[in-house]
Amino acid sequence: MLLNRERALRLMEKYGVEAIVASTPENVTYLTDFWSVSHRIIKGTQTYAVLPRMMKIPPFVVTPLSELDQAAMEEECWVSDFVIFGVFYFERSSEARFLSKAEEKLQNLLRSLKPKADAATALVEALQERGLTKGRIGLDGMNLPPSLYQTLQRRLPDVEWVDGYALLREIRAVKTPAEIERLQASIALTEKALLHSLRKIREGATESEVAQAFWEVLSAHGGVPILTCVGGGSRSAFPNVIPSGYRIQRGDLIRYDIGCLLRDYYSDTARIAVLGKPTEKQRRYYEAVKLGESEGLKRIRPGAKAADIFATAVQAVRENGIPHYKRGHVGHGIGIECYDIPHLSPISDHILEEGMVINIETPYYELGFGGVQIEDTVVVTPEGYRMLSQCDRELFLLD
Repeated sequence: MLLNRERALRLMEKYGVEAIVASTPENVTYLTDFWSVSHRIIKGTQTYAVLPRMMKIPPFVVTPLSELDQAAMEEECWVSDFVIFGVFYFERSSEARFLSKAEEKLQNLLRSLKPKADAATALVEALQERGLTKGRIGLDGMNLPPSLYQTLQRRLPDVEWVDGYALLREIRAVKTPAEIERLQASIALTEKALLHSLRKIREGATESEVAQAFWEVLSAHGGVPILTCVGGGSRSAFPNVIPSGYRIQRGDLIRYDIGCLLRDYYSDTARIAVLGKPTEKQRRYYEAVKLGESEGLKRIRPGAKAADIFATAVQAVRENGIPHYKRGHVGHGIGIECYDIPHLSPISDHILEEGMVINIETPYYELGFGGVQIEDTVVVTPEGYRMLSQCDRELFLLD
């Protein structure tokens, strides 16, 4: 189970919330381990997961009839209560003597469930039938059509709708062992692909060729490329550089800011390479950002203030080679969304807790020179932190 259910129920009680309605693909999967294809690829598709605070009311999923096969096939989904809507057709072959376990489950679901007319009707009636018609309900509005919100307000007038997306982010901030396992696998795959692509760098190789080598490894192991910023030479100063036909030259910095999605969980890693012998400035600037990250890491522990980690990291970069260094943040939480809380910024009020997973980074971008960056992922432990990233943190020197 991905859901940190104990934390969820504790925070729901703290805020007086009777239930949470999730609307985004990430939050639906987090609450229930249910995965909907159309929810992710067709804009406007509505799937909801509802987590009641009262244990006697089982969590449930509201999803299109066309997605019911996911409930039958998905072995990890721990929720058994489904509410369906819409029109779709499944037929059974007259020639089939036996059905698979998943086919039998789907057939039983089709027999037992009666589709509602639309998503709004399905969600409203499901809440009514389970007695969730008053009090405070957290509503994740990030993938909620305005018309559905208006329907909820009209048909459930005794409900006080509060920000469920913010509550879900707070719940998700502390990861379960299952989440950390997925994050570790996503990071390991990204690092494997990074090392493979580094071997493809030579004078005259294009950024696109290097990126292609990175993607090949991800695809071969089930990863989905999400972040592939690979820039050579002065193009490495573009934070969101898109791999192009630029041909790498000797002496170039090559900046990687890369990641993938593996089993719904993100990785986000940054490393720097130089083709040939680095200049004094290249080496000095890289050492500065690496030391900034290292000093920030030393501050990570339960109870630490995110703003203090930011201040420490920025000051260390300034004192070790880039005196004019400025940043808006030096890291963020990561999980089923690439940017979770906490946010390591000067205005953050986040306090670190054991079990948080954090990306810490100290990038520097200088037009006409290039970019230097290092980014790693750690989990907060009782004593401090444990590195989930395993890749060498030194400047990669390529022949």
